[in-house]
Amino acid sequence: MAIIVNTNMTALKAVRNLNSATNSMNQAMERLSTGYKINRAGDDAANLYIATNLETQIRGSKVAKNNITTGTNVLAVIEGDLDVMLDNIQRIRDLTVQAANSIYDENSMNAMKDEIVQRLDEIDRISKNSNFNGLTLLDGQSQLADVGLRLQVGANSDEAANCIKLSEDFFQTVDSNTLGADATGMNAPFDAGTGLRGNIDTAFANASAAAQYITMLDAAVTDINNRKAQIGATQNRLDAAADSLTTTIENMTEAQSTIMDADIAEETSNYTKYQILQQTTSSLLVQANALPQIAISLVNGG
Repeated sequence: MAIIVNTNMTALKAVRNLNSATNSMNQAMERLSTGYKINRAGDDAANLYIATNLETQIRGSKVAKNNITTGTNVLAVIEGDLDVMLDNIQRIRDLTVQAANSIYDENSMNAMKDEIVQRLDEIDRISKNSNFNGLTLLDGQSQLADVGLRLQVGANSDEAANCIKLSEDFFQTVDSNTLGADATGMNAPFDAGTGLRGNIDTAFANASAAAQYITMLDAAVTDINNRKAQIGATQNRLDAAADSLTTTIENMTEAQSTIMDADIAEETSNYTKYQILQQTTSSLLVQANALPQIAISLVNGG
């Protein structure tokens, strides 16, 4: 190897290797301190793009899971109120069955009717008072009665794959004027279309009329049971959707971790390796910088 002064190739190579070792050591240190192997786009642009999309889906799925919980709470409120209504109707039916037995005088019939009216008033009060976050649920007056309940249960925009709906029909009025209104086979002077309240005077005119009123009460019970069945079916579907989201979040988080998270053992090994290389190369650079001194000593005659 020639001994030259102008260009110290050995030193240049040592500098290059020193810079490389220093950069690699700094990268390993950054990964150890952040826990990520991709800290900027320059580290791995393609995988950063994938990881960012995964993060978007994970966050959206978590919000959708919260939406499911909220939707379940709404249905629980409705079911609870319907249960209280059903209890009142069952008591009204008991009194009506009692009134259908023709051993009671007018005063007794009126006493039973008075309790029934109070029960109907309570049903109407529940109908008006049932609400969630300011939206009434059973009086047919809120936006739910116009557009239904839409629950976003997925992270994306496609409605068929990311939405569960309860139609607006479910949120129409449930009160003493509508319960029993779809009863069939009622004879005059009953008017099924006016519901339980509209026929209360007719029902307690005599025992035979009270017996007919039982048909209307059975229709009211069926109406509430149908609504509760729809609630149960929707709650089961929401539970399934929540389980699916939980699995999706876990799988996406694992995929994101594979792309983004640093292997601490590997990075610790790399840090130690490049630290040793840095120290070794620094020592060699000192020696490489001393090589031109040989040329000077030759010029000076040794």
